[in-house]
Amino acid sequence: MASAAGRLFSFIARAAGNVNPLVVERKKKQVVKDLRSMEPLFRHYIPPIGYSYKKEDANGVPAEVFRKKKNGSDNVVLMIHGGAYISRMMFYYRLLNRRWSKASGGGTVVNFDYRCAPEHTYPAALEDTLAVWDWLLEQGVKPENVVTVGDSAGGHLSVSLLMKLREQGKTMPRASVLMSPWLDMTASGRSYVENYGVDPVFGIKGAKITVDEVKNLLMKSELYMWLGDNDRTDPYISPVFNEFDSAYPPVFVTVGGDEMLLSDAETLVEKLKKAGVSASLLVGDRMFHAYPVYQIFPEARQALKAISAFIRGQYEL
Repeated sequence: MASAAGRLFSFIARAAGNVNPLVVERKKKQVVKDLRSMEPLFRHYIPPIGYSYKKEDANGVPAEVFRKKKNGSDNVVLMIHGGAYISRMMFYYRLLNRRWSKASGGGTVVNFDYRCAPEHTYPAALEDTLAVWDWLLEQGVKPENVVTVGDSAGGHLSVSLLMKLREQGKTMPRASVLMSPWLDMTASGRSYVENYGVDPVFGIKGAKITVDEVKNLLMKSELYMWLGDNDRTDPYISPVFNEFDSAYPPVFVTVGGDEMLLSDAETLVEKLKKAGVSASLLVGDRMFHAYPVYQIFPEARQALKAISAFIRGQYEL
C-alpha cells in the first residue's frame, strides 16, 4: 500500500501531468507546450555550501558541472534527464546533485541539455549524449569512474549510450541506473494494457482497453514525435529488442508498479540477466512514472536510498 503522501502525489500527477491522447484531446492540451512550461522556472541555481556549479560547453552541448570544492573524488555521475524527448532539463534535476555526489564518494555530477523534438528527431539526442561522453573523456575522466543515471527518455538514452559504446568496441561506464526507462516504442509489453486503468501519467483511471486500442492511441501521441520516420523496432529506438551480452556493466532499474512502462523495465532486466549481466529491478508498489525523481514522499526517498546504495557499491565505498 502506498503512503498517504505517495497517493497524494500520484493524484497530483494524474491531475497535472496526464498525457494520454484521449485526455489531451478532451482537455485541448498542448503536449509540447505543457511539458516545456516549467523550463523558465528557477533558471538560476545556487549550489549548496561546499559545492561549486559551472555551465560548460561540452562539444557543443550545454552542460552543467556540479562538484565538491574540497576532498572530492575522481568519480562522475552523468545524469541524463527525461521528458519524452520533448522537454529540456528541468530545475528539479539539480536538486539531486548533492545526493549523487555523496553516493559517488564526493564525485562530480554532470547534467546536460540534449536537443529535443519536435525541432530535432532521432538520432539528435543520442548524438548529443555521445558528444558529452567524449567531452568527459577529453577532460581526463576514465570510463570506469562514471555511473550514468537516467529517467524515462533519459533512461532510454542511458541504454542507447551503452549500446553504441558496445557497438564501437569502446569502454562502457562503470554502471548504469535507470528510473522508469522508456524502452519500447511499439507498446508491446503486457503492462501497456494491464496498467492502462491505473497509470496516472499515461492512462485513464478505471479504463479497460485492448492491445490494439492502446497501440492505436499511443501511436498517434505527440510523445512519439522524436522518432521521425524511423522503424519502431530498431533496437536504438526500442532497446527491448536489442541483443545484450555479458560485456554490459551492472544495471539498477526502478519503476512504478502502476506504470504502463513496467514491462519495459522488466523486459530489459530479464534480457540483461540472461546475457549474464548483473541487473536488479526495484518496483515501487502503487507508484507512478519516474517517482524517485520527486524525492518528497517516503517511496521516492526509499528508492533513492536503494539507488545510492547501488552506486556506492559499484565504487566499493
